[in-house]
Amino acid sequence: MAVRKVERYGETRLLIDIQYKKRDGTRARFRKDAEVQTWTAARAEEKRYLLNIANHGEPYEPGTAPTAADSVDSSGANAAPKPRKTFAEVVTEFRETFMVAELKVTSRKGYESVLRASLLPKFGKLTVDKVDGKAAADLDLALTKRKLSRSTRNNTQVVLRSVLRFAKSRGYIEDRPANLPRLKQVGQRILEIPSDDQVEQILGVAYDTHRLGFTLMSDAGLRPNEVRALRGKDVQLRWENGEAVGGFLTVREGRSHGETHTPKTGQREIPISRELARVLVPVVKSATREAYVALNDAGEPWGQSGLKQAFARTSKRAGVEGWSVYCLRHYAITAWLRAGIPVHVVQRMAGHTNLSTTQRYVHFLKEDLEEAARRLPVRRRGDGEKN
Repeated sequence: MAVRKVERYGETRLLIDIQYKKRDGTRARFRKDAEVQTWTAARAEEKRYLLNIANHGEPYEPGTAPTAADSVDSSGANAAPKPRKTFAEVVTEFRETFMVAELKVTSRKGYESVLRASLLPKFGKLTVDKVDGKAAADLDLALTKRKLSRSTRNNTQVVLRSVLRFAKSRGYIEDRPANLPRLKQVGQRILEIPSDDQVEQILGVAYDTHRLGFTLMSDAGLRPNEVRALRGKDVQLRWENGEAVGGFLTVREGRSHGETHTPKTGQREIPISRELARVLVPVVKSATREAYVALNDAGEPWGQSGLKQAFARTSKRAGVEGWSVYCLRHYAITAWLRAGIPVHVVQRMAGHTNLSTTQRYVHFLKEDLEEAARRLPVRRRGDGEKN
């Protein structure tokens, strides 16, 4: 194998890896990090070991003992097998380090659900090197037989890959298995986009405290976690003749499960509609810069499921059941496109990572145009008109 690169504890190292036969004919393997981490020096060091093996049958000259950092693996009876971590032990370390440092709280919740429901019951007692492509494929087959959706099966494989990638970075496995199941093609969800009348009905029957949160979604396209995190300093109203007629919202962070986090596309600014400005005035006038803008009936910041539950009750009163609270955000994005705002600008306003996400709404508008075309009057040709 000679000199090769390895990932260990998140760092790339040059490893000298030599398989050879001893003088007694037994097979052995010599592995150690190069003393100087450059390709030229590592190859020169490798040549010294190869020369010693040719002359003495060992990587070192007679009388020179290997240091504790060196590793010589032999097929002899005295060779002690290197202990392997179990999958559960790797997951414990994964939770305490990678999940805390690298994942948003919402992603951590999703990962934890997959680990508890699928991966730990299946692989927990196995050594991590035994969790290979076949084991992953067997798990996917078991989930298929339970009639779980493709997206659920994909999520399971994504978390498994993340754990195995972590195990490789810590040196617990040589490499991530190459034959893991491919992720399945998942069809796009149908967008829930209410009409103008339906949004008016919902906002019309909403309680005052609820209406502000809903209007932040229907007019500014905020996500629920962004509504929960919005503070007084994030609202800049524009006034004309003593009346608030517009302005800008700055989306700086989201708040999920009580923790704040930066939006995945970074901070962004969104113009404030005249109606949203009107709803914001009484709140902004009394709120401090650090105070949360959208509050529940108790005057407290919304909890994780509060907006969702309030919307379900409100839409039921409005007689427009069957929608999720996210339909208000979808409505805002569609309204911007209908108003002729360029799609790349809408992408920034909506906080979409990929333009393709925004273009889904463009396809929805094409259906509007096709419906309009079907309603156009048909001009009849005169009897004497030629083709």
